[in-house]
Amino acid sequence: MSPMVRRPPGIELALLGFLKQGPQHGYQIHLLLSDSEGLAPIWHLKQSQLYALLAKLEDDGYTWGVLQPQDAARPPRRVFHLTHEGQTAFQKWLLSPVNMPRLMRQEFMAKLYFARQDGPEKTRALLALQYSTCQKWLDTFSAEIIPPDSFHQTIRQYRIGQIEATLAWLKQSLPDSSEAQ
Repeated sequence: MSPMVRRPPGIELALLGFLKQGPQHGYQIHLLLSDSEGLAPIWHLKQSQLYALLAKLEDDGYTWGVLQPQDAARPPRRVFHLTHEGQTAFQKWLLSPVNMPRLMRQEFMAKLYFARQDGPEKTRALLALQYSTCQKWLDTFSAEIIPPDSFHQTIRQYRIGQIEATLAWLKQSLPDSSEAQ
């Protein structure tokens, strides 16, 4: 039997942003995640998935949990706390651009959600950094030499269109659009 290969943390690091606000149990985080004014439009997790991700974050040393007793009719619940390593990992995740266009809809939007909570400087920095990264994607795709009537060319044009639309949105979202140049 081969050991499981662990992939690097991704959007699950967004859960640490909720713990940055203070210790919380899983159901509290689920309610925050389900808030239509928050991440619900981009990320839906079943409670069982959430608890599995919280356990993984604890295994990775980003959180620690303690059982909190409830009334006699209900079992104790686990309250999660953010560790120093978790705080560091969250900040690194938050302030780094996504590295693939397909991650814009979910992971970048989660980063933007938390950056906005940290204020305009962090928001501006994240938007400007992502703009620069997207410009590099556009340059890479534009430089490809592909036969003009191939299916690959059709895909390339689609990707270029997506990246151009993303760049336009990022530029519009920057408070001072001159920063995205």
